[in-house]
Amino acid sequence: MARSALAKQKLAELDELGEDEIFDRIASGTSMRQVTRDLGVGHKLWYRWIDAVSGRRARYDGALMEAAHFYADRAVQTAQQTEPSTANADRLKVDTDKWLASKLNQQYDTRQRDVAINISVSDLHAQAAQLLGDVVDAEAEDVTGDDA
Repeated sequence: MARSALAKQKLAELDELGEDEIFDRIASGTSMRQVTRDLGVGHKLWYRWIDAVSGRRARYDGALMEAAHFYADRAVQTAQQTEPSTANADRLKVDTDKWLASKLNQQYDTRQRDVAINISVSDLHAQAAQLLGDVVDAEAEDVTGDDA
C-alpha cells in the first residue's frame, strides 16, 4: 500500500474512533505517545489529524489540561496512601506525577521563580531630580493665615 493511502487509512481510523474516545483516553492519563502507539499512528500524522478539523486543537489542549488534573490527583492519592515501607518509591511516583501535571498545566508548576530586577542608580537620580525640580519650580503659597 502506498504511503499516502496508508496515511489516509490511518486518518480515517482516527476519525472512526472519534475525538471523544481518543481525548477521553488522554484526559484520563494515557499519554499522547501511548495513544499514538496503540493506534499505530506516527507523531506527524497525529498532528495532521489534530489540525485537520477546526476546534480540534482546542479540544486536544483541553484533554491535556484534564490529564494534568488526573496526574495531580494521583500524586495526592499516592502521598496520602503511602506506607513507611514504600515511602521512597511513592515519593518518586509523586514527584513524577507532579512533574507531568506541571508540564501539562502551568497552575501545577510549583517551582520558585527567580525574579530579576534591574535598577539603575542614574535613573533613580534623574527621577529624584525631576521630582525635586517640580517642587522647586512650584509657586509658594502662604499657609500661615491672618487669624493667628
